Amino acid sequence: MKTRTYSSVEAFLAHLHALKASHSPDDEKLVATMTDALAPLSTIEREAVLNDADDPATRRHRERAMLKLNRELLARKILAG
Repeated sequence: MKTRTYSSVEAFLAHLHALKASHSPDDEKLVATMTDALAPLSTIEREAVLNDADDPATRRHRERAMLKLNRELLARKILAG
């Protein structure tokens, strides 16, 4: 499978959310690959980037997680940079 390249972490996450919402069996492998890129994040950080909660603690975790995810996506050549 060809690796897709995204312009930002936000674009990557938006595509991941859209694929998960579509429930298409054709997209399962891509969702698994994208979800694997989230593996370096802690459970709390992963929840922070995948959910819409906006309390102060979640915002702090989300900010930290977005930096980690940015580095991970760049290393995997998933993020244009």
